[in-house]
Amino acid sequence: MIAARQLPAYELRDKRIRIDAPSNAQDSTSGNVSTGYTHFATVWAGIEDVSGREYVAAGATQNSVNTRITVDYMPGIVANMRVVNGADFYNIEAVLGQDHRTLTLMCRRIA
Repeated sequence: MIAARQLPAYELRDKRIRIDAPSNAQDSTSGNVSTGYTHFATVWAGIEDVSGREYVAAGATQNSVNTRITVDYMPGIVANMRVVNGADFYNIEAVLGQDHRTLTLMCRRIA
């Protein structure tokens, strides 16, 4: 009997995530432009932290976590978007593997 292949965490697509696109809005009274995000898509994804580091900046300890997020192919996802998974936010830094089957989003978790 052949054992079933264990899927890596990022291939499971067991997390429901929201992908947001950056948007600019201008205040009608003051004319100030504010940058925010608007909903782009909600999809199933696999999420796996691939590396992390801790460093001191401005007298405080900071950390950085790089994360791989795998989703089914969807046109329009680009590097300046963000991913929201519950209370975690991720900046998309690169979109890889555009084979029209899956996308791998290389992200940095926002602390």
